[in-house]
Amino acid sequence: MLARVLCALALAVGLAANATAQQYDPNVRLPEIRVTPRPEPEKLPPSSTPSRVDTLTGTELKSDRPSVLPEALERLPGVTLQSEQGNRLQADLSLRGFTASPVTGLPQGLSVFLDGVRLNEPTVEEVNFDLIPLEDIERVDVIRGPSVLFGRNTLGGAVNMVTRRGKEVREVVPEVTAGSFGHRDYRLRLGGADRPLDYALSLTESLEDGYRDFTAARVSRVFAKLGLATGGTDATLSYQYSQNRIKQAGSLPERDAHDHPRRNFTAGDFFEPELHQAIFNGEQQIGERLTVTVNGFVRALDTEQFNVSLIAPNSRLLNRMRSTGGTAQATHDGAIALRRNVLTVGVEYARHDVRSRTFEEPTGAREIQADLTDVQDAVGLWAQDSLTLLRGLFMPGSTLILTVAGRWDFVRHDIDDRLGGPSGGVHAFDRFNPRAGVNFNLSERLRVFASYSEGFRAPAFLELTCAGPGAICPGLQVGVAPDPPLHAVTAQSWELGGQARPLTWLEVDVSGFRTDVSDDIFSVAPTGTTGVFFQNVGRTRREGIELALRARATSSLNGYLNYTFTRATFQDSAELATPLPPGVETVRPGDSLALVPRHRINAGAAYHPWPWATLSLDVRYVSSQFLRGDEVNRQRPLADYVVVGAGASARIRQVEIFARVNNLLDARYETFGTFAVNGREPGNPVQRFLTPAPPINFLVGAECIF
Repeated sequence: MLARVLCALALAVGLAANATAQQYDPNVRLPEIRVTPRPEPEKLPPSSTPSRVDTLTGTELKSDRPSVLPEALERLPGVTLQSEQGNRLQADLSLRGFTASPVTGLPQGLSVFLDGVRLNEPTVEEVNFDLIPLEDIERVDVIRGPSVLFGRNTLGGAVNMVTRRGKEVREVVPEVTAGSFGHRDYRLRLGGADRPLDYALSLTESLEDGYRDFTAARVSRVFAKLGLATGGTDATLSYQYSQNRIKQAGSLPERDAHDHPRRNFTAGDFFEPELHQAIFNGEQQIGERLTVTVNGFVRALDTEQFNVSLIAPNSRLLNRMRSTGGTAQATHDGAIALRRNVLTVGVEYARHDVRSRTFEEPTGAREIQADLTDVQDAVGLWAQDSLTLLRGLFMPGSTLILTVAGRWDFVRHDIDDRLGGPSGGVHAFDRFNPRAGVNFNLSERLRVFASYSEGFRAPAFLELTCAGPGAICPGLQVGVAPDPPLHAVTAQSWELGGQARPLTWLEVDVSGFRTDVSDDIFSVAPTGTTGVFFQNVGRTRREGIELALRARATSSLNGYLNYTFTRATFQDSAELATPLPPGVETVRPGDSLALVPRHRINAGAAYHPWPWATLSLDVRYVSSQFLRGDEVNRQRPLADYVVVGAGASARIRQVEIFARVNNLLDARYETFGTFAVNGREPGNPVQRFLTPAPPINFLVGAECIF
């Protein structure tokens, strides 16, 4: 129904726009307004940022026609995707050996922000990528390593997204896409400006049958943004409504994954979220030196997760999350002893009110197993100062910039067990995290940087109620007394890197990193159970090298080549539960963490045979990975794989037509693996379970710009 409304509305608005088109000259474009929709954490230019930062613009985000954010980021160095849930909308994103994932219970180490609002959910810091309005994203910054300015949970890095605003030239853009596995997208984007106001609106409905059996999905979203820019004031107010339903296939026994990859082992699993979210951002310029930015948000999310089990009762998890909060930040761009000095100070507060209920449904009846609430308070205070120490020391224009920063975070959980069980309690965590770095900019074509930073992640709500082998949470259940209590995770990270333009057509980025993590939290599952518990595992380490080349050979040909080496290992001996008999494994220093490939290569090229046409080709290689549950590295790993994609687009007047082929060579491979009980075989043996990747598939579509 919504699809028909979108098409009808697009036609009506398009006709109206054509009727009034004489008022606008499409060849006259006024300068775009300066967009500052949030207190920018990385406000300084790259020459003053002592860390690796990758940026994707809206055009780059659309180039491979991604469905969700992880697919868009996969072109960057070191970004790897796994699919535990078996659908395109809920991939796990891995970067530098840390994860951002929608899977409840998977320890998270990356922070994700939208217009200044943290999207990591208060249940267990998971990220629901299907709720991110990717079609409205104007820019994505990936800041690697712990960040004082992004705060808690930023162990491996942060992803910061900024949504679009209306431009001076009014636009109405309907878009329709169709593809394999019953994929249909219907979108309508509007935008414009009537100074001092600007506006943007988008309506989206995405439907698919799924490449696995019984994995239909629907994503419905409305996003609206109103902006004000006058004098030294810049402000935006946005609202998003999303209501999705995603059926999940999960992984398959290895034999089925190879012989019948489209099967659904436990048909009936689904995830259904409903989101209301409002975000305000404002910036005020005070004089020539001082800028004050503020951010505030209200977020209401209700989710339902249903899991079918062959060896235990089916389970249903209902979560209700209400979040409010904001930040305030002041930046002064001045001088100390005739040297440029940029000082930033800020404060953040957020409150989350969470209710989580778990039900078992053995014969269709609903029996409550857990009913918990958690009131979370999070406070952050930070300061950062960047001072230009030397200028023109080795050559004209060279600079040496020192950056020092610090942040204090406090997180408090007030958990109440509404069934009168032992899970209630108050848990508080706090830590001060420093950061220091130096940028040596020899010229505009060569710079190097070095930095040291620390990060912090407090145990999440679900982790606190499912801690220790005496507190196994069956299925999705929360609410078992923690024994022993969990410690906060801390990280110490060193990074060294540089950027160079040795030739006018070639850019080179290289960085090396080492992150030592203490009290890393793992989710583990003992043999013969359908539940998990969480435990600290001592010290772990992630280290590696990231290399990126970008080239523009001619005005009509450009490309990129990335290589990443990542080694993620245990640094202490630890006893972990495992699904494999006898149920316990002892990891040793040097054993590799699961699902972290050592090597990753991706490359791509775009060719413009005519100014109005583009052809593209991309290749991705991912090396082997150990399965989850085999942290001692004794079982056969997932095989390495190569995937090729191709695309084409053409713009004729106001119409753009595009096509995309994924997995062009129809490679058969798996992106996720674990060990689980096979309830369909006698004796319920523990076997390898794998998630097959989709075969060759395509998308075709068109958009019109009125």
